[in-house]
Amino acid sequence: MRYCVLYLKTKNVNLVKDMGMIPYKLFRLFGYDSSVASYENDDFTYLKEEVAGLKVDLVKKVFNNYTIDGMLYLIKKARKIDVLQIFHTTLSSVVYAYTYKILNPKGKLYIKLDCSHKLPERINTLNKIQFKMLNNFFDKADLISVEQNNLFIKLKEMMPRQSKKMIRVSNGIDYDYYMENNIYYDYAEKENIILNVARIGAPEKNTEMLLEAFSKIKNIDKLNWKLICVGEIEKGYNKYIETFYEKYPKLKEKVIFKGTIDDRNALFEEYRKAKIFCLTSMFESFGFAFIEAASLGDVIVSTDVGIAKEIVEKAGGAVVPSENIEELTLKLTEFMEKSSLKEYADKSSDLCKEDFDWNKIITYLDKSIKSLFS
Repeated sequence: MRYCVLYLKTKNVNLVKDMGMIPYKLFRLFGYDSSVASYENDDFTYLKEEVAGLKVDLVKKVFNNYTIDGMLYLIKKARKIDVLQIFHTTLSSVVYAYTYKILNPKGKLYIKLDCSHKLPERINTLNKIQFKMLNNFFDKADLISVEQNNLFIKLKEMMPRQSKKMIRVSNGIDYDYYMENNIYYDYAEKENIILNVARIGAPEKNTEMLLEAFSKIKNIDKLNWKLICVGEIEKGYNKYIETFYEKYPKLKEKVIFKGTIDDRNALFEEYRKAKIFCLTSMFESFGFAFIEAASLGDVIVSTDVGIAKEIVEKAGGAVVPSENIEELTLKLTEFMEKSSLKEYADKSSDLCKEDFDWNKIITYLDKSIKSLFS
């Protein structure tokens, strides 16, 4: 089975997310001939070990345009692809879908929506002609997947013509990698740490909300808790951090910015040590960091974005409205003081093993793909 993910924006880090892990696991578990078609955006070092056996098919920047260059790639390669995976409901995706199906009508098209609540909101605003065009685009697909359960249910209701081809395919954790690298959850080895993993200072990540909420925790300067922020610090944001330290000088030893951690094992160690994981994003389509954190026993206290609510509803934790600093302070304090925090950590870890194991997810996807050829 020749399987191709067409995503020209792929970088090395994407190879250990859904863009790379889906084709890699289909190769590893079921012998697919898997590749990712992309511009040469990175050196793709993860191909050596993390996703060994996966191929990256480099796409030439003829026009340096995702839509046109992707179309040109398919004009050359469509007939050699049994299953094409694309993402989202963008102009590029529409062009890819029509090009592929015209050139390879027997090939199977899989659209991974990778969407947030904004997609159903946008669908609700479409007029009759726009809604028909969306349905026509989806008609080209043989499989359409949604990551979050509530969105899966909602989109099936909103798009009844497509409901039979819609499946739920979440993103996952590579527990094989955990075992091979001795990455494990042990609550006894955790410390009093609130962890944030994001692009620090990016507007949509709303880092200020987290910093202000932490600063407002009663007697935080005297408590044995730290806030650790991991991720690239956006250009110019260091000035905000300096101002924050000037305003709260006693928190300079409590709020720690570690910058980007490229070593995956070192990043997982940060998750292992933390007790609480907090994102204050305004928007997340899924939020891989949520399941990475929860798999290693971090209790989720976050704004209501991505997969956070689904984890919290099943394992405990809290979601708060965006921009509500007081509510976030309250919830962080509540979970910092919980004597039963280990119970929530255990549930979070167990939930991920049950619902977010790449091997289970890909086994289901493989059955769904093979059913298209039967």
